[in-house]
Amino acid sequence: MAGAGLAGAGQRPARPAAGQSTQLDRDYEASAPQWRTLQHLGLARLIIAIGLLLAIAALGPSIKGGSAPAYLAAAVAYFIGAAGLAIASLYMRRGAVLLVTAHIAFDLVLISALMIASGGLRSGLVVLYLLPLAGASLLLPTVAVFFVCALAVITILLDTLGRALTSAGAEASLFEAGLYGAMLFAITALLRLLAQRLAAQEQLAQQRGRNLHNQLAINRLVIAQLEQGVVVVDADARVRANNRAARTLFGLKPEAQLTGERLSSLEQLAPLVSAFHRWRDGDATDGLPASSVVELPDLRLRARFVQPSAVHSGEFLIFIEDQRAIDERAQQLKLASMGRLTASIAHEIRNPLAAISHASQLLVEDAADTGLKRLASIVRENTLRLNRLVDDILRVARREPPLGDDIDLAEFLREWLAELERNRPQAQGRVALQVPTGAQVKFERSHLRQVLYNLLDNALRYASDAAGAIRVLVDDRGPALALWVADDGPGVREEVRASLFEPFNTTHAAGTGLGLYIAREFCLANRCDLAYDQMRLPDGSPVRGFVVRFAAGEAEQPAADFLVTMTPYE
Repeated sequence: MAGAGLAGAGQRPARPAAGQSTQLDRDYEASAPQWRTLQHLGLARLIIAIGLLLAIAALGPSIKGGSAPAYLAAAVAYFIGAAGLAIASLYMRRGAVLLVTAHIAFDLVLISALMIASGGLRSGLVVLYLLPLAGASLLLPTVAVFFVCALAVITILLDTLGRALTSAGAEASLFEAGLYGAMLFAITALLRLLAQRLAAQEQLAQQRGRNLHNQLAINRLVIAQLEQGVVVVDADARVRANNRAARTLFGLKPEAQLTGERLSSLEQLAPLVSAFHRWRDGDATDGLPASSVVELPDLRLRARFVQPSAVHSGEFLIFIEDQRAIDERAQQLKLASMGRLTASIAHEIRNPLAAISHASQLLVEDAADTGLKRLASIVRENTLRLNRLVDDILRVARREPPLGDDIDLAEFLREWLAELERNRPQAQGRVALQVPTGAQVKFERSHLRQVLYNLLDNALRYASDAAGAIRVLVDDRGPALALWVADDGPGVREEVRASLFEPFNTTHAAGTGLGLYIAREFCLANRCDLAYDQMRLPDGSPVRGFVVRFAAGEAEQPAADFLVTMTPYE
C-alpha cells in the first residue's frame, strides 16, 4: 500500500551520521507496506519490459522513425534491469534509499532511451514515464516527486528540440512536447494528492488495527481472568472459544483443549446441551437472552445463553456460574442482615431485662411467702440467663474472642441438667446423661449452656414422654471429644437437612428458626462444629442426633474471624 513518503510529505530526510543507517532506512525497515509498494513497482516494471520485447517480436526489425537495434538493446537492458530490481525488492530489507533511487533512476534512463530509440515523442512511449512518476508519488516526498517529473519533461523537450532542428514542423513538435510536459505535471500533482490521501487512510487503518488488536488482547485477558465461565459455540454446540473458568466448571483440567470439540461429546454436559438447544429453537429466534439452572452429576450450574445482536454470525455465548456460589452469596447477605437485626434486638432488650431483674430482686426481699420467693428467684435466674445470652450475642456480633473456659463435662452437664429440670418441668425424667469422668474441653461456659438449651428445647419438642427418651452422651473414641444430643423422635427429614442451620428455617409452627442457627454460631465462635449426624455406640446400636465436635488438643487457638455471618454492633 502507499505510504506518505519515506520521510513524510514535504520533509527532507536528516543527514545520517557516519556508520549509521538513515531515518529513511529505518522507516523502510519498520514499514512492511513500503516494501510491498517497491515489490509491486518492480513487478509492474517487469511486465512492461516483457510487453516491450513482445512488441519487437510482433512489429519486426524496423521501427518507424527510430533505430531498431538501439530499441532492441534498450528493451533487453530494460528487461534485465527490471528483473534485477524486482528480485532485489523481494529479498532486500536494507539500503532503502539506495534501492528507491535505483528504481527511479533506472526508469528515467531506460524509458528515455526507449523513447529516443523508437522515434521520440510520436512513438507513444512517453506514457511509460507514468511508471516512475507513480512510484515517486508513492515513495518520495513532494519536492522529490516533482523533481523526477521535471527530469522526464526536460528529457522530452530536449529530444523534441533536437529532432525539430533537423526536420520541418519544429513549432508543432515543440508545442506538442509542451502539452505532454504540462500533462505530466498535472498527472504528477494528481498522483501525489491521491498518494497523500491514501497514506492518511493507511495510517488511520493501521492505528485502528493496533487499537483493535490491543482491545482484543485486553478482552482475552479479562475473559481469561473471569471467575464466570464463558463459552462461544455455534448452532451445533461446537466450541469456538472458551476460558479457564469454563473448563474448570465442566470438570476438565484448566489446560485442557476444548476449542473445536462438541459439548455433546462430554457426557456430563448433556443437560447443558439440551438446555442450549431448547433455547436456540425458541427464545434465540427473538434475540432474547435466557437463563436456566442445569443439574450436572456433581454440580449445579446457572447457564445464561446470549446471541450477539450486532451481527448474525451464527455464534452464541454461554455464560456459566456455579449455582452453589450464587446461593452462598445470597445466604451471606441474608445472614449479615439477620446478624445486624439480632444485635440490634439484643441491645434493645437489655434495659427491660435489667428492670425485670431489679423488680424480682425487690420482690424476693419484700415477699414473706416462701412460694413467692421461689418464683421470684426463678424469674431472677432466668433474667440473668437472658442477660448473659444478650451479652454473648453482642460480644459475638462485635467479634470479640470467646473466653475459652476449661470445662469438666461431667460436672458441667450435671449442673446444667439440674438447672434445665428446674426451668423446664417437662424435662424431668426424660433426659439421660452418659458422660465419662475426666472429659475436659475448652468452651465458654455461657455459650455451651445456651447451645445445650437450644438443642434440648428442640429435642423436648419431638421426643416421647418416656424416661430417657433424650440422651446426652459424650463420645471419646475419636481424636477429639464429641457431645451428642439424641432423642427417640422421628428425626430430621432428608430434604430439610441442607437448610437445617439457616436462620428463620423451621418445621414447627411455633418455632422461630433461630435456635439451631444461634447454637451453631456459638460453636463456630469456640472453634467447634455443630452438625446433625449418626454414629454407632460400642454395643452396635445406632444413634442419630445433633453432635458438638470439640476442637482437638489443649493448645491455644489463634484468634480468628469467627461468626462471619454477623457484623459488629456499634
